Amino acid sequence: MQILVLNRDVTQHECPWLDADLPKGTAVWMYEGATYGCVRPDGLAVTAKAAETPFFEIPRNAVTIRHRSE
Repeated sequence: MQILVLNRDVTQHECPWLDADLPKGTAVWMYEGATYGCVRPDGLAVTAKAAETPFFEIPRNAVTIRHRSE
């Protein structure tokens, strides 16, 4: 499971489907389940907690890999 960290703020203005703004430094986890084509090519499906749903989309350019585990 990949742990990602936001390298910038992600706001509701940019991503109106978010429940709240996500500040730089927030950790998120890569979602590895089915997204049924609802994530844009420039987005990533992530979760707020490891291996939990629901997933939400954030821009690919807003994250860096913090930790990669098997």
